[in-house]
Order: sequence, then C-alpha cells, then structure tokens
Amino acid sequence: MQNRYGDQEFRIGEPKSKAVYRTIPMTQTAYDILKAKEKERHTIKVLDFRYKDFVFINRKGMPTKNSTYDSAIYKIVDKAGIPRFSMHTLRHTFAARAIEAGMKPKTLQEILGHANIGVTMNLYVHITEDEKEKEIKKFEQAFKIG
Repeated sequence: MQNRYGDQEFRIGEPKSKAVYRTIPMTQTAYDILKAKEKERHTIKVLDFRYKDFVFINRKGMPTKNSTYDSAIYKIVDKAGIPRFSMHTLRHTFAARAIEAGMKPKTLQEILGHANIGVTMNLYVHITEDEKEKEIKKFEQAFKIG
C-alpha cells in the first residue's frame, strides 16, 4: 500500500485491469491506522527505491506479501479456536455488512471495483437469516392493515 497522493489516498499495487483504478474511501479510523503504520514504516530501511512510498513493507524493506497477513490471521484464530479464514474473506464480510448497513449496491460495486453488479451481489454479498427476517418485518409493517 502506498500513500502517493497526499491526504487520505493510499494505493495498492497493480489492479487486475487498468479499468478498475479507483479511489477507495475509508473511515477516519482506517485512515488514522494507516497513517500510524506509515510513520512506523519510516523506521525500516527500504533497499529498493521503488518501494520507498509503500506503507506495508517487511523487515528487509520489501513489500509485504499477502500470505504474510493470512499467516498472522491463522495464528490468531488458531489460538482463539476460531475456524481459519483469509484476508480475502474480510472483503466478503465487508460487502455483506455494507449492504446490511444500507449501502447502495451500485456504490458497493464501485468500491469493490467490480465491472458487473452481478459479481458484487452474487459472489460477495451473503445475506444472513437475521437480515431476511428483518426485511420481512419491514415488508409486513409497510403493508399492515388496520
């Protein structure tokens, strides 16, 4: 992740296609965490100039691999007795929770960088049983007679 564009804009590697370059909004909390990580990163000597603006680099000054984060998550969840999941699973969780919180599907599609809304809704948004019940109750209230 790089902070190349100033305030509250970070960039992560190359996207799958040039068409999905996008600015991804983030919460203030996420931004504050990334800024703190960026400051911490300056204590590590970067060996390759191409990575000087990267936020996430390893102790050797190279970009951190995705598998490093998965390994860290595995250690935590194994210790807690929770089933394993990957960083990518958190992307799916974000999508489901965003829809549950009322985010418009089109907005979510753009944040996730999907060309097709079907990918967003069919592969990323997982509706819970609680969400189904909540929606049925809203429907019932809207059409309540008497």
